[in-house]
Amino acid sequence: MPLDLHSLAWHRSIGKLIMQLNRPEFWSSLIRTLNEYVQIDNWVVLIFSNQQVQVVSLPEVADTEEVDAFIHRYVKGLYMLDPFYIANRENPQSGFFHMLDIAPEHFLETEYYHQYFAQYISVDEAQYNVQLDSDRTLCISFGSNARFNQEQITILDIIKPWVTALMHQRMCFEVDVEKDLPEPTLWPETILQLGTQITTREKDVLQLLLSGFSNKEIAGKLSLSAETIKVHRRNIYAKLNIKSQPELFARFFMPKQDICPTN
Repeated sequence: MPLDLHSLAWHRSIGKLIMQLNRPEFWSSLIRTLNEYVQIDNWVVLIFSNQQVQVVSLPEVADTEEVDAFIHRYVKGLYMLDPFYIANRENPQSGFFHMLDIAPEHFLETEYYHQYFAQYISVDEAQYNVQLDSDRTLCISFGSNARFNQEQITILDIIKPWVTALMHQRMCFEVDVEKDLPEPTLWPETILQLGTQITTREKDVLQLLLSGFSNKEIAGKLSLSAETIKVHRRNIYAKLNIKSQPELFARFFMPKQDICPTN
């Protein structure tokens, strides 16, 4: 079977990655290889599990403000609003995923998008997942200041078997991951503090609202009618004494010192 120059370059890159599986620079080398096919402006390697995310690797040259926001905001609770995290928790599986395929209908209108995604991830995002066990999913997520086109998405999907196999094998050398468990996250703690102020069902609706799902999408996920979701939404706002999505976001995900007092 004839091979073109592009195919030969890919096989050479894969050979180098295999040789680096046991080296600290493996993840950055993998990103450099992917960057030959799509523009990658930021990236992170994580493990998703119930009620937490665990950092495996970050770029050594990442912007300080970006890393600070990631560690102190995303890892501490904002991950609960991440479309990739939500999709993975609903259906944990290995594969390649693109933001446009999993983002909820009103994602671009959420405070999560405006205060985190647009500032630190930018325009587009994609992710490779490897299911490690029934709970944990290894993820390499990469963001771009440019929209991935269909040809690029197709290429990323075609090379998925190679990338996910390398990710899986790399975990044999991540000896410190099990020791580096994060502290309890902001979201579960804040929800617990509400006690019986809102019902369990209202808590489910609350998270989906913050994530950008429409009333219709929430109704489908919870097997309820859209009218019932509207009632839950009104009740949540009334019980928490808030009037808008920004207020709702600030209540759970903004540091206390960042919330301006109201008269």
